Amino acid sequence: MSAVDQALLFVTTFVAGLLNVTVGGGGLLQIPVLMLLLPRTPVAVLVGTVKLLGFPGLAAASATYVRKLEPAWPLILRAALAEIPFAIAGARIATLLNPAIARPIVLAVLTIMAAYVLFRPHFGEGAVRIPRLTGPTPFIIGAALGLYEGFLGSGSGTILIVLFVGVSGLTLVGASVASALVTLAGVAAAMITFLFAGSVLVGLALKMMVFNVAGALIGARLVMLKNNVLLRRLLGTALVLLIARLVWDMM
Repeated sequence: MSAVDQALLFVTTFVAGLLNVTVGGGGLLQIPVLMLLLPRTPVAVLVGTVKLLGFPGLAAASATYVRKLEPAWPLILRAALAEIPFAIAGARIATLLNPAIARPIVLAVLTIMAAYVLFRPHFGEGAVRIPRLTGPTPFIIGAALGLYEGFLGSGSGTILIVLFVGVSGLTLVGASVASALVTLAGVAAAMITFLFAGSVLVGLALKMMVFNVAGALIGARLVMLKNNVLLRRLLGTALVLLIARLVWDMM
């Protein structure tokens, strides 16, 4: 790998770390770059590598959120509890059905979400109602996102934020924190699975971790600034990237 390739890899790793802990979607940037630079490496190995290198940054940012902010634990624990088994179920379904059949529906839903975020100037600024932290709502959100993550994949953290704001009534900052913590559980489970399967480029992941952690810590600081306009624009950008990725996959 040339010096230019390495520079591109490290820069995208930094940006992916920042996105993962703010608005999600780091994998939308990270995996295509790895596919470009390592075209002969199986996609499963690249995904496993991204899970491993991304875990420390996500964990560091989550620790910062726990110390400095007040995460919505009742919602987070319920959503995480539901996400893991449904992600396994989604992956199982993906082995039986072609995930492409769901892409048009998901694309339509994501387009609506993107418009909802981008054209509402006050999106996520403050809860307009009492947040739904208990009851069936967190379980339903976690189950739906777990199924999506297992069956189709990318951008689950981004979608989770929109649902936590629109359905559960969290602020955008609270939703970003909740999404990071729920995603941490899923990433940990996936990382362990890939490691046991030997589907990880451990040496490369260790080199990239430093840049991912740096991006994640800066991203955590951005969240703690509680700049709703910046977070909303980042979230909108992540949704547009996710839509573009799905369109590309459908072509």
